[in-house]
Amino acid sequence: MLIISGTSIKQQVIGHHSVPCAACRQETLHRFQRNYSVKHVFWFPLFSYHTTYAKLCERCNLLSPTSEPAPGTAPPTPALHRLGFVFPLGLFFGLPMMFVTCGAIFGAGGVSSGRAAAADTERSRGRFHADDTDRAARSAVQGYFDRLGLRGSTVAATSAAVNGHTVRLLTVHYSRLKKVSHGDRVRLLEQLEQFADENYPDDEVFLGMKGIVLWGGHSHRKAGDDWQREVHETTPDPEKNAYAAFDALELAAAPTAAADARAEPLNPLPPEQ
Repeated sequence: MLIISGTSIKQQVIGHHSVPCAACRQETLHRFQRNYSVKHVFWFPLFSYHTTYAKLCERCNLLSPTSEPAPGTAPPTPALHRLGFVFPLGLFFGLPMMFVTCGAIFGAGGVSSGRAAAADTERSRGRFHADDTDRAARSAVQGYFDRLGLRGSTVAATSAAVNGHTVRLLTVHYSRLKKVSHGDRVRLLEQLEQFADENYPDDEVFLGMKGIVLWGGHSHRKAGDDWQREVHETTPDPEKNAYAAFDALELAAAPTAAADARAEPLNPLPPEQ
């Protein structure tokens, strides 16, 4: 039996802080990172080892070693890189039992609820369409990503309106997003927010950047509010959040529509001949 194994070198950005730089001789913004090796079998990560820490000056690019951060002040190493070996063991020993247990507990009810959730998502997605404002925003953002050299990025912009309120959804799918550093993701999201402010000043807006599978950038604001931004390896799904916000607006507007219908006078019956 052929077993393919090896080691890969990983780098994880764990924060940005202003500290003195030995080369610049002044306090500058540094990117702090964790470097480590990951042992894998058939390209599945099992565990990490040989962890070191370094800081990179954002001004002169001087890379120098640094001490391990205090517990709780830096994000942990991804779970698969730390405890990847647990997953194949769990699949080998626990998967048969899990199937039996889930089948007994959920049965047909779980299947039907999953289908209902998928149907709700599809129904909400079908209400979002691109208008002229969305197309203008999409063209501007696509041009910006193309000028940066991020080829292969795909921009989508759609919206839905109810009772005078509009929910906008602007997303960028970039297959190499995992290679983009934390600082660059923040700057890209800030630029997306600027485009949204220019094109959607009076609307609720959800922004997102997605890699191959996961969302790695999320930003949201209501009209007149400040942006709420999240940049991690995994962030909330802006599409689901936009659909949920629109559903909430529709639900809030439903009683008003029903009251208007009840208040409308009925057509009088024609006089009897």
